[in-house]
Amino acid sequence: MGMVILVVVTQPDERPEKIDIVGFDTTESAELYFKNMRSFYYSKSEEGGGIFEVYRYKAIFEDDMPTVHFAIYNNWRTNEAFIRIDTAAFENGTVEALRIDSAEMVRRSIILPDFQNESQYAFARDIYKILERKERLGILYKDNTEVWLTESQVKSLKQCLKDYFRLVGKL
Repeated sequence: MGMVILVVVTQPDERPEKIDIVGFDTTESAELYFKNMRSFYYSKSEEGGGIFEVYRYKAIFEDDMPTVHFAIYNNWRTNEAFIRIDTAAFENGTVEALRIDSAEMVRRSIILPDFQNESQYAFARDIYKILERKERLGILYKDNTEVWLTESQVKSLKQCLKDYFRLVGKL
């Protein structure tokens, strides 16, 4: 009984979220779930001489509106998956940053990440958390024009990020 009380008393107030720890490893069960259940919603291609299976969420491409989307790169040889912002979405101009409009009506910008896997992961994590808080997300172009994502675009973006973080065991 004393051991149970000791465990309860010494528990931290909050456990660190797994999503905050950068990691790219996948498990076979997560890969099977993704390939058998979720990949139907993605277009698949191969890159890097067949090393990477690249998945892009199909629903994001359903309209011609500018949007933000990510591509999931699965390296089946090393059981790793990477997420990268898909810059093909920014065809209509050069993007300065992403714009966030919070519930407190405060606008702030997030600068796009560099090409390192860790930076791309951190960027995707931050976008996922923004979407979880139900903040608005938009694209800020270098000419200072803003294009805000529609509700359906936000839903598609969030689903893609959720699928990725499940694939790497963070959710």
